[in-house]
Amino acid sequence: MLRLFAGLMVGLCLILPAHAADPVFARGGSVGLVPPAGMIPSEMVQGFEDRGARASILIAEMPPPAYQEVRDSFSNAAALAKQGVTIEKRRDVELAGGVKGQLLSGFQSVGTLALRKWILLAAGDGTTALVTAQLPDEASARYPDAAIEQALLSVVFRPPPTTEELLAKLPFRVSPLEGYRIVKVLGGSAVLLTKGPNDVLDGADQPYFVAAYGMGDVRDDERPSFARRAVASVPGVREIRLERGGPLRIAGQPGFEIIAKGEDVKTGKPVKLAQWISFGRSGYVRMIGVAAAEGFDTDFTAMRALRDGVEPR
Repeated sequence: MLRLFAGLMVGLCLILPAHAADPVFARGGSVGLVPPAGMIPSEMVQGFEDRGARASILIAEMPPPAYQEVRDSFSNAAALAKQGVTIEKRRDVELAGGVKGQLLSGFQSVGTLALRKWILLAAGDGTTALVTAQLPDEASARYPDAAIEQALLSVVFRPPPTTEELLAKLPFRVSPLEGYRIVKVLGGSAVLLTKGPNDVLDGADQPYFVAAYGMGDVRDDERPSFARRAVASVPGVREIRLERGGPLRIAGQPGFEIIAKGEDVKTGKPVKLAQWISFGRSGYVRMIGVAAAEGFDTDFTAMRALRDGVEPR
């Protein structure tokens, strides 16, 4: 009888309209949704999670121009395959308020782990939302496709909080800034900094630095390959060639450093980049610094100081 009652309750939850519950704006962001039963707001990133089931819904907020760029990238099967992602279905959707979007579903291979994956890309007024849900196959009974899709299709937007409010919600601190300034806080998990007058970064004419928190426990033996896969997908840089890399300690945590060179996607000019990943027990902080090749050695000193100033809260 108890199982029958539980099954009926799950069935009722799946057919309830999205407005039956209020959307939750995780970590005070401007993108909210009605999470599926069993998921709660994450304490570390902008999104929701069920740690016991290893299931999560993560939210990334980006500027409006990112919508078309990201949507176009979803058509590049080869690039997605490099990240272990296979898209099985995609369709255009309309969210509350007439917001247009695209919903994709498929799976992703992360090391030896196979994950079911859904991606919602939506163009709100002033914000592009990239909402990613993932869970292992064994959690599919608890979170069936319909429940995940219902949660993603409940996405709504509100005016964004101030930069100071967003910085306070990041799972790490960034200090000192070493001549850099904050351009954008991306959701509750990443921050973009630059050294120069322009807020819109069109290529690597001025150096920039990104620090982002990611969820997941990466095993010791998988960290080198994890770092190499990550550096291959640095936005705005193509023809990436590794110069050197290896393990090191970052703020007392095990980490991995990669120095590489490549070409700016916009201009074709040579650039260099540094990627550092600091690994924790349940997540990691990925830091990327990019600058023109001719001035990289000077900028690298400031980037390392920025890296050392990124500390978990």
